[in-house]
Amino acid sequence: MSARASFGPAEGVGDRREAVRAALAAAGGGVVSGETLAGELGCSRAAVHRHVEALRREGLPVQGASGGYALDPAADVIAPTLIQERLVPPLAGPLEWHASIGSTNEAVAAAARAGAAEGLAVVAERQSAGRGRRGRRWLAAPGQALLTSVLLRPAVPPVDAATLPLLMAVAAAEAVGPSARIAWPNDILLGGRKVAGVLIETSGDHERLAWAVAGVGINVHAAPDLRDARWPPGSLADDGPAPGRGDLLVDLLGALGRRYEVWRRDGPADVLAAFGARDALLGGRVVLGTDEGEVAGLACGVDDLGRLLVEVGGVRQALAAGEVVGVGPAG
Repeated sequence: MSARASFGPAEGVGDRREAVRAALAAAGGGVVSGETLAGELGCSRAAVHRHVEALRREGLPVQGASGGYALDPAADVIAPTLIQERLVPPLAGPLEWHASIGSTNEAVAAAARAGAAEGLAVVAERQSAGRGRRGRRWLAAPGQALLTSVLLRPAVPPVDAATLPLLMAVAAAEAVGPSARIAWPNDILLGGRKVAGVLIETSGDHERLAWAVAGVGINVHAAPDLRDARWPPGSLADDGPAPGRGDLLVDLLGALGRRYEVWRRDGPADVLAAFGARDALLGGRVVLGTDEGEVAGLACGVDDLGRLLVEVGGVRQALAAGEVVGVGPAG
């Protein structure tokens, strides 16, 4: 089951249901009167109750209360209508929310192929086919993570798009907080634990990029149990109270929008500098798996194309593809 957010007057079933979700989220655990909701939505109290039951089936933890309804105080609800009004250009939505979806990246890619405008963001509580780099699955329990993908239309040559993964990683790290570090090219670490990952997918020809989908998953309240992870999994809640997922989404789209505007206007220098300031590998020994085999050496940052620089036997190599399979201290 999925629900798509709408932002006009509450005239249809989906609009009214989303208005009920927003009212409950805005109350912050307080009681919302069924009679008040019915009056605001122009429907009967029985219809309000049906909307509440539908939201419960989607997984929203709504409790019956004297005189109305209330959310479980521990719930961290994403209410699109409350988030939409806080978004600013160039990434100001529209915002779509789904209780369950195959992949947010694929949903945005399909919309891009159909002509959707830049700024579309798709958010899901659960993904049945969420993807990470190199075909891995991205796992997250409902309500525990922020799972979103955003449509970009930069219209740049493909070579200039090589730094888009770094741009998205920098924006995700900035949303997570000042202590976040980035392990090339797309793992966001807190205290050595992976709390987020980025996936960029693009389409275009040899002259221009038609569109790019920037996807990110952030473990907010809990991390999945991964037995073969390169980095131990972690969440934003490991070291203290985590931000609300709605606030985190606003911060993420804001950071991405600001970085994207500068990148599009001035090129990658700003993003590369920001990446360097958060580079978790810089100066350490790394082992990378590539299609040609493993490369071991000293991590020396990234070049202007976003390639990882590794010093092997006194010679620097620029690696455009691969993944870190081992790390160690400098020396």
